[in-house]
Amino acid sequence: MRRRVRGWLTVTQTAAGPGPESYELAEARGYGLTAGDLRRWDPLSAIQIHWARKHGLSPDDARRWAREGVGVRDAVRAVRLRVTPEQVRPWAAAGFLPGDAVEAAEAGMTLAEATAWLRAGFILPDAALLVRDGWTLAEATAARYAGVNRYA
Repeated sequence: MRRRVRGWLTVTQTAAGPGPESYELAEARGYGLTAGDLRRWDPLSAIQIHWARKHGLSPDDARRWAREGVGVRDAVRAVRLRVTPEQVRPWAAAGFLPGDAVEAAEAGMTLAEATAWLRAGFILPDAALLVRDGWTLAEATAARYAGVNRYA
């Protein structure tokens, strides 16, 4: 029996048959990765490693983003937008998800603007879509309540 700990996964493999480790390695091979790649990129999954490598994100950078709560997909977008992991912290402190900072950066929104949209009842992904489509907060709020009779 062989026992190994990798990230959150503890694997036990016996001569009786394949354990979870073989599935992880099979998935990694499907992405052209080796067992050495899994060790080098630990604790990222095969799909995360594949995505990071495809977009030029190093293992250290991917782990740095992960420590801030930002997944590989959003980290790739953040790097393209020149957002740093440290810039995510104020967003998280203000109650947003870490990935929301990237979404807001793509829409050209500041933390203050995003907070105003949130106070008006819009979650950040919706607010970012509206901003990208040219809506102002006042217009979006008015449109949301258009035709609603609050006194009926």
